[in-house]
Amino acid sequence: MVKAAQKLNCSKEKNVAGKDVDVYYEDTDHLQRGLIKYGIECKHYGKALGRTDYDKIIATYTSLLYGNALDYLIIVTDLPPTPGVFDTIEHNQKVVHKTFDEFSSMIMDFSQYLTSMVSMYNNEGLCDYYVPIKDVAGNDVEATISQWVSTEDYSPIAILAGYGMGKTSFSTMLASKLARQCLNGETSRIPIYLKLGDIFNEQGIEGLVCKYFASQYNVTGFNYPLFLEFNRLGRFLIILDGFDEMKHAMSFTAFKSNIREFNTLVVNQSKVIILGRPNAFTSDNEKSSVLHGIKFIGEKEVKDAEMRDYREIEIGLFTDEQLENFIPKFVNYSAAQAPINSYDFVDKTFCERRINELLEDKHRELISRPVHARMLTLIALATTDSLSSFTTYHLYETFYERILEREDSRPARRKISKMERKEFVIKLAWERWLKGGDRGFSFDDVNDLNFQLKAPEAPRADILRELIIGSIVEPKGDNFFYFTHRSFQEFLVSQHILNLEWGTSAISDIDKALGQNVIDFIEESDQKRQFVEHLLLQMCSFTGEISASFYRFICKETFKSDFDIGFSLTTPSSHDSCPSPWHAILAFSSPDTLGLKEFEANLVKFYDAATDSNIKLAVFIGLLIKALRNNIGVDKQALLLVDLFHWQVFGIINKCKIHHGKIQGVAVERDLDRSLFSAFLESTKTEFTEQGDASALNIDLGHLLAVLLNSVRGNYYISDIEALTDNNDSTSVIVPLPHIGKIFSHQYLVKNEKDFEKIKQLESQYRDDKKKIQQFWRSSPTASTLIPVKTQLEESKKRSILSLKRTKKSLGID
Repeated sequence: MVKAAQKLNCSKEKNVAGKDVDVYYEDTDHLQRGLIKYGIECKHYGKALGRTDYDKIIATYTSLLYGNALDYLIIVTDLPPTPGVFDTIEHNQKVVHKTFDEFSSMIMDFSQYLTSMVSMYNNEGLCDYYVPIKDVAGNDVEATISQWVSTEDYSPIAILAGYGMGKTSFSTMLASKLARQCLNGETSRIPIYLKLGDIFNEQGIEGLVCKYFASQYNVTGFNYPLFLEFNRLGRFLIILDGFDEMKHAMSFTAFKSNIREFNTLVVNQSKVIILGRPNAFTSDNEKSSVLHGIKFIGEKEVKDAEMRDYREIEIGLFTDEQLENFIPKFVNYSAAQAPINSYDFVDKTFCERRINELLEDKHRELISRPVHARMLTLIALATTDSLSSFTTYHLYETFYERILEREDSRPARRKISKMERKEFVIKLAWERWLKGGDRGFSFDDVNDLNFQLKAPEAPRADILRELIIGSIVEPKGDNFFYFTHRSFQEFLVSQHILNLEWGTSAISDIDKALGQNVIDFIEESDQKRQFVEHLLLQMCSFTGEISASFYRFICKETFKSDFDIGFSLTTPSSHDSCPSPWHAILAFSSPDTLGLKEFEANLVKFYDAATDSNIKLAVFIGLLIKALRNNIGVDKQALLLVDLFHWQVFGIINKCKIHHGKIQGVAVERDLDRSLFSAFLESTKTEFTEQGDASALNIDLGHLLAVLLNSVRGNYYISDIEALTDNNDSTSVIVPLPHIGKIFSHQYLVKNEKDFEKIKQLESQYRDDKKKIQQFWRSSPTASTLIPVKTQLEESKKRSILSLKRTKKSLGID
């Protein structure tokens, strides 16, 4: 420790004038009269230093002290001396006694920092309304941490909780409580409270620690190597708050690299706690990799030596008991603070009434998250309006409006309108969200914002700075800012989406932005229907790629039972108003909003009315998605899909020449037919009975969907397509051959039901068509039977077409 403190000429067991001194070092004289020579005698008696032991020590050092070999002797023991010895030492100007803890404080003095930690808890008002948090199992988190600190269990702890769950309040309370205990001599572990969000403007953990203790708190004797030595010896409880706030501005690789650097603090007798949101990890593998040092090489699980195995504690929502404790405390605290204490209607009776109202059952779910409880309380105390209509969306909307109104009431802010302030912050939240959802940003980022100021009366940079000051962003370092809470940014992102001022070109950005919390805000707004209608309209002309989760969202919202939007999509003429493949996919992948017969009839009419091959292919894609998402009745959905395929290509099948069960060859001219044939034959195989009779088609719907989507990828595409299978173990279905062809009955409808001859003729034709289809599949056609051939017409066009022929040659379709 002394060596790490960079004392001069430090050595152990140094021979000084014939005496082996446990530790010897020299230090400069503050009066600049030369170097002062110190000797340290370390004793571990396990009891108070008594007279006999003291006299033995002094006897061996008297000649050194009075012969100028040493200037001072420091006796270090684990416990204070007896009263008599204490008095003797007090009167000896050359001898000092220190416990190990006292000596540590002499080397590096954290007293000013500890006092600041105690004050922080009091100054922020937490001492008046803080309520102990519990984990998801109902255990008191503070009690769990206290028990861990008192043991020799040195494994680190990760406290996980979503937004607004009280992580920072808990960290502040814990650091303050331990700081008070340190100052009172009740504990030897110094709480080191580091806000990881400040990493934005620091060079890693060393830079952050040095900033805190060398500059901000001016810890006497501080240097980073000594800090590490104190940590190794178990002198600290390190609290790293907000690891999720780093992820927003960096890749997972960089995020993990930072955690790896923090792990260098997990050594020997150290105690380390990290806190953050669990959604900083996008998968269980990421979480296991960072918090438990587990990685995979192929399928083999191995340990990463640079990572640590953290014990996880997940914070739970407020219980009824916690709410009944918190709400009265926070109401009474807030009522005494400005500006609420200036409102005429806020008195004891009003506060009691608000407490009872806030604790009504209808509000409890909403305020079970601590940040919501705070916000709703502040709103409740600032208005006499009823709280019955507040959802999370309206809670944030009202709260943010009140922030804007408060800023607008200040004379210095009035040159910039409330609306312009609101538009600015929404734009800022949106653009930063699209750059990875990060909350931290520099002023240069603000200056680069695509935001047009309205009639600026000052330089742009000055007005932007004013907009920042009057918003819900706060400084982080000299030139860094962040939203006061990620949930505010998510709310503002939903505001941008709901203003409906975006067009088709923004579809990809909307897809990227729709996280679950943003969706929840949209759900609770009163503009959701307008948003869905606007989204469907923009999808009409959208060409590009969307994610599977975005598709699920659109489909779910379009076909909700309280909407009539989705039902209209399947009408035969609807493609005229929105000639889009996305329209067709949504229409025919929808939930079972129509009966099977009605759906089938609409399908045939819609398909016949469509002339664009992309839309026809989209119908197939929609039906495939519908079949894959319906575990019940999948065979009926698959049969409808197979029938539509035969409906499209029957003309080709009908021309097939089959001799002795083998296809002789037929031209496939149209691109649509060629795409469908390739995809279906690649994904389908004929199954036979033991007697050799063709009985059914085995179709891999998942593979068929992937092939069809790839064929149209330049026009429209759904990524992560496997997510649409709902994790089914198998995507294959069996379609019995005798059942195929039902859809053909729509082609043979008779207007005059009494025209029996015509009915008989059409029924015969229907049976013949089904027989032709069955003969085709009995020949076991596969993708390898497709080869390019030339007809007389094609030779004149110099264009290859396809023929179905039993051969080993291939077009290269896997």
